[in-house]
Amino acid sequence: MEKIFANLKLTMESGQPPHFLWHQKDGRYSRKIGGQLITLREEGGRVRASAGHEKHAAELLRSCDDLQEIYATISTDATIKRAISRYSGMRLTKNDEWETTVAFLCSQNSNLKRIRANVQGMLGNDGMVLSAQALAKTNLRKLNLGYREPYLKGTAAMVAGGEFDFAGVKKLNYADAREELQELPGVGPKVADCILLYGFGRLEAFPNDVWIGRAMSKWYGVSSPKKVEAFVQRRWGPLAGYAQQYLFALARDEISRQRP
Repeated sequence: MEKIFANLKLTMESGQPPHFLWHQKDGRYSRKIGGQLITLREEGGRVRASAGHEKHAAELLRSCDDLQEIYATISTDATIKRAISRYSGMRLTKNDEWETTVAFLCSQNSNLKRIRANVQGMLGNDGMVLSAQALAKTNLRKLNLGYREPYLKGTAAMVAGGEFDFAGVKKLNYADAREELQELPGVGPKVADCILLYGFGRLEAFPNDVWIGRAMSKWYGVSSPKKVEAFVQRRWGPLAGYAQQYLFALARDEISRQRP
């Protein structure tokens, strides 16, 4: 397998699911999946995976995405061009739908450090997030999830009981899939978009969190969720998710410094 072009640190530590699921040490990223230890490292802008795990790395890092073509398409203004220049090589990741759902249910009104601690506390012996069946029966109080706990428990119960089917979501168009995911406890538009983007690989999804809200207001003059959605689809359409990831990184770096 040809090595994947990527800035691995930016990709794995950018608020996507790997930020919460993988461990970093000495420039290497690792986790157990199905009991097997997988390791990724970067050499000269290219990613190498531990032997036998190249396919998983290719899927995780969306190796079929041509970043240069994507950059050319989404480079519509000075702000996004600045973000691309600063974070060149950051890739979107494709993750397990269930693990992505759990991660972003934990993300509400939280920070990256706490989300990671919460997700790590729900990993099983095989290194993966507990199944819906197991999570529904597990005592989560030690994780101090607060109001997020009933959301996780309720979602786990719906999935375990067959009331919700991730396979069915895959068959829906973006708008319908977004609505369907909001049937899960605690899933609103932002979390639904996170699940669609990082779990289902729907690149038209544009999660609108606090940082993106600030970015869209400051740099594009749009603030209400409906206006943001309309603007984003006009400007970046089927690649809105990539634009979001780069704007999110830029907002956290630039706008955070300007806030008192």
